[in-house]
Amino acid sequence: MIPFIDPMLNRITMYRLVLYYVGALLLAAFGFGFVQLVPHDPTALAFSGVIILGTCWAANRLFAEILDVPVNSESVMITAIILALIIPPVVASNLMGIAGLVLASVSAIASKFLIAYRRRHIFNPVALGVAVSAVLIDQPATWWVGGNMALASIVLIGGLLVVRKVQRFDMLGAYIAANLAITLLTTSPENWLEAISQTFLSSPLLFAGFAMLTEPLTAPQAVWPRIAYGAIVGALSSPNVHIGAWYLTPEQAFLFGNAFAFAISREGRHKLTLHAVEKMAEGCYDFIFHSDRKLAFRPGQYMDWTLDVDHADERGNRRPFTIASAPTEDKVRLGVKFYPQPSAFKRNLAGMRPGDVIYASHVAGHFTLPQKQDEKLVFIAGGIGITPFRSMVQDMLHRQDKRDAILLYGNNTVEDIAYFDLFSEAESTLGLRTIYALAQNKVAGRNVHTGFIDEALIRREIPDFSERTFYLSGPHAMVVKFQKTLRDLGVPRRAIKVDYFPGFA
Repeated sequence: MIPFIDPMLNRITMYRLVLYYVGALLLAAFGFGFVQLVPHDPTALAFSGVIILGTCWAANRLFAEILDVPVNSESVMITAIILALIIPPVVASNLMGIAGLVLASVSAIASKFLIAYRRRHIFNPVALGVAVSAVLIDQPATWWVGGNMALASIVLIGGLLVVRKVQRFDMLGAYIAANLAITLLTTSPENWLEAISQTFLSSPLLFAGFAMLTEPLTAPQAVWPRIAYGAIVGALSSPNVHIGAWYLTPEQAFLFGNAFAFAISREGRHKLTLHAVEKMAEGCYDFIFHSDRKLAFRPGQYMDWTLDVDHADERGNRRPFTIASAPTEDKVRLGVKFYPQPSAFKRNLAGMRPGDVIYASHVAGHFTLPQKQDEKLVFIAGGIGITPFRSMVQDMLHRQDKRDAILLYGNNTVEDIAYFDLFSEAESTLGLRTIYALAQNKVAGRNVHTGFIDEALIRREIPDFSERTFYLSGPHAMVVKFQKTLRDLGVPRRAIKVDYFPGFA
């Protein structure tokens, strides 16, 4: 773990981090332009940026109003800034260049609304926008940010933070490896060193991988499909790939990759209508929704939830939340903990009434039960981190899955315990052992521990801990602490599974 970076990444959402990343690149490019460290005049860059940002904002508002759907303001800003970083800046007298900026911007935003399946766009907006501009009026992208040495450190460091946040090193690795492999296979051996240098220092490979390959809505989420997706985009992005006289551009490579992703996964976006709200613990509520169609997922997975927030704060209006319901239930549950001074998203969520709508998409996550039912498990949850285990245990009850599992559930007080009745039913029906660790314990019970979950509690309650697989879910600091505790106990890394998603709500 990185002492200062990890807490920072935990506090911000994936979209906000990407916005900071591309925004920092644009500001650096503007500043470096005054000392001629980038190839474009800063005045032209500022002018082009204003045209792109204004066009994207206006187009987004127009389509959102016409189609009456919530939008993510950060996503619009990210699209606009990436366009400004890859299309050559123009001056006010270059009317054809301005037309290219406007066409690329309108096409990019329009694709999110019009080229969509079940409310989920199919193609990366930036890739489609610059492809349309190149084909229709011969105003292509040059991807100038990718080959500029003055910006290289920001491209690399910021990009790695993004990939760390979304945990897509496997996809990025396949992308880079495929690109380099195709480039070397189509280059004479005596020119390999130059080809490698060009690939990493003078091409858009890294920037495109960091800023666009990681875009979640147009990429597969399962491990092997996303690795295949990275390899396809990387291979087709090689400068030597061509079909006859037609040489593929990076944006065209992304469009082919997006088509592959859509072909293997057509999940789309779900429209969820609020049915009821249930209090499950102190400050914790279950929002129960009807879905417009059957939601396919595995217990323990999460989704991105988008809410129409009039005045979004720095956290934005799109958040990842674990699905608290089981796949066998006819309604979808979202378990949320409300703290003092909640975010704008949570304030709007708390204000929802039956009949109100939220949108969810992008089922993902590998925090799921193992296929082998004879594998012995330990669930460790802290606070609202109990939601994936609620999904798992409810599913186990439905299937009468009597696997050997123990739940250690930590809270401050007994009032903070959520889903108590469900775990009691699982204990009597399935044999699930549940131990409650209460920091401020004022009750007695055979399965109640005073204090925190620690090494001593694990040794006492789970003497065969070395034979078990541990699942950890809860606040980031808690998860990090228990990873270390388990490693100190000699539990191998492969036997520790962490509930990860890109950002906390």
